[in-house]
Amino acid sequence: MSAINTKLAIILLSSIMLHSCKKEEKISNQKVNKENIQSKIKEDNDETVRTVTLFSFNNENNTEVIKISGSDAGDEDDFYLGGAKNIIIASKYKKNLELIKNDTLVISEYNHVVIDPKYTLRKKIQGVDYFLFAIKESPLGNGDPEIYLSFIMLNTNSLKFYALKYIGEYTLRSGEFVDGEFTKDKILESNTAVYNELYQFGAKSKWIYKPTEEEKDINFYKNFEEKWNEDNYPEGKESSYPTIVKSTYYGENLFEFNGEYDKDQVIENNDFKIVSYFRNNIIGYDKNKKLYFPIAVESCHVGCDKEIKFISENEIEISHETDSERPDIINLSNIEFANNQF
Repeated sequence: MSAINTKLAIILLSSIMLHSCKKEEKISNQKVNKENIQSKIKEDNDETVRTVTLFSFNNENNTEVIKISGSDAGDEDDFYLGGAKNIIIASKYKKNLELIKNDTLVISEYNHVVIDPKYTLRKKIQGVDYFLFAIKESPLGNGDPEIYLSFIMLNTNSLKFYALKYIGEYTLRSGEFVDGEFTKDKILESNTAVYNELYQFGAKSKWIYKPTEEEKDINFYKNFEEKWNEDNYPEGKESSYPTIVKSTYYGENLFEFNGEYDKDQVIENNDFKIVSYFRNNIIGYDKNKKLYFPIAVESCHVGCDKEIKFISENEIEISHETDSERPDIINLSNIEFANNQF
């Protein structure tokens, strides 16, 4: 009887232990699964910011290393920074890569940033060793057409830096180059040696539009936008059309030069063919003179589509989608031409 009781006790104890082990195993598995899920969520939510070294070089005495690095670099291009907030930092290290100091050179928000990897300069100016490089910033979206260039000069010893800005746009005459001008900076300009070096460095950049001698003439057909604005808005660009439009005849095909257009952007009668480019210029062609002429030079990037139509033999009506007022009317017969000898 005692032996039977002992066996029963052993069986009962084993059952309790087995149940306890299974419960602990279940709890343990639940804990592991929870940790795995949390780890996966964290992994999915983490945004990886890829920081790269853009430039690296030794100081004059080869005792230190200077590195210029950028954040949010592209997967396939180290010199393209595409984050919401792009940062370029200069750092100085000992030879064992112990950090000595660093400084932030650029903080660019909501811009694409491109660094020119081949356009750099190492030069001594007034006994100080400098490193020069260039960056281009393009705003995200299509609301701001301007392109911002910065030419940066870094003191390799102190990490103090200077920057010369150039602001412009991609225009008809400039194509893939930036058409603009250097900004005024009285403080920078007061340091003549630094300013002159930066200006010369910037002016040679492949990004900047450099007109040929022919293109420097305002009457050259590639400058028809600048010529029209100069004639019609001598005091600066205005939002409304001039009372009397001034224009210039051109033998060159302005339709082709201005770019592609759809058939629904064209109106014509026996005397004129007119193309209204989407969010851009209105250009006419005189079928009798066989010459092209700009009627209106304009461009915008958001909510500025327009429609044109003939309302008489020589009059066109222009309606913009955002205008609450009545449409504009331009009489083609009243346009004053700078070269009406044709």
